[in-house]
Amino acid sequence: MANATASLLDALGEEIRAALETDLERPWCIHRLYDEVVSPSGRYPLDDLLLKTELAANRLAETGRARREPISALTIGVHCEDCLYWSVRAPQERLDDFGPEFASPELLNRLASHFQCHGL
Repeated sequence: MANATASLLDALGEEIRAALETDLERPWCIHRLYDEVVSPSGRYPLDDLLLKTELAANRLAETGRARREPISALTIGVHCEDCLYWSVRAPQERLDDFGPEFASPELLNRLASHFQCHGL
């Protein structure tokens, strides 16, 4: 079972890495990765797929194949903790390098809910 999970995460990771390289101009939230890369493919079992997407993206960052920066947004009744991911091929090394629209508090306001998070 552990081998199957590792293989699944490796496959997801490669698709995520490839997607990150298609858009070097902005970071991707986990929901965008799930909605635009993983879910439409239909190649993966549905069990905990959003969590597996996050695990695969985190593995990319931990092994130096993607960049990642955690963010947190809190508004009335909504708390969103997420990470943003981008390609190591992008010139930006930190989230702030993407420009003022990715700096606090503007970013936090944009991530006030998971639904807004999708449009990053």
